[in-house]
Amino acid sequence: MSPLPHASPPAPPGADARRNSVRAEGIAYASKRDTVRSRSQRGGFTIIELTVVLVILAVVASFGIPAYFGRPAVTLDSAAKLLARDLREVQNRAALYEETLVVRFTEGGSGYRVTDKSGEALLSPYGNGPFVRAYESDAVFRGVKIAAVETRRGPQIGFDAGGRPQSSARVVLEFGGERRTVILRAGSGLIAIEGLDEKWVDLGL
Repeated sequence: MSPLPHASPPAPPGADARRNSVRAEGIAYASKRDTVRSRSQRGGFTIIELTVVLVILAVVASFGIPAYFGRPAVTLDSAAKLLARDLREVQNRAALYEETLVVRFTEGGSGYRVTDKSGEALLSPYGNGPFVRAYESDAVFRGVKIAAVETRRGPQIGFDAGGRPQSSARVVLEFGGERRTVILRAGSGLIAIEGLDEKWVDLGL
């Protein structure tokens, strides 16, 4: 007669509940780990998120940039500094190529252009096309006017073949009821700007 199999001892009270609890915690941990891994693998932004950000930036720029450049202190200071840089550029080019060059201010004070002594337009050093500044066609400087040009040679500033100014000059720019004056000294060729909100120094370059 074969012996009877040993019966398994009964599980202690609450064992099944503990096993179920451990199994549930393991499933929850695995699910959380998979979620974190999924987020870390994605790592970037969706096309929709990027589009929303770009739209917001475009709206802010469309209001902020015109408001910034609409301030007389910003627009007028920038126009005066640009004229000073252009005068220095023309002076250096005249000395480099040993030719007489002229900055001619347009009638009505809407800008200026650079030519040789015969009146032929020079090419702009900043891009294609002639060396011309037309304030009304430039969104940044629209509204700026050249109120006065004081020289011994009429509304123009000339530099001889050595890069020396043919006369001293004062150019008054106006915008929003404010004025800035660009001064060119005949002897030294140095340039100064009166009325700037911030100090500007001509390095003679």
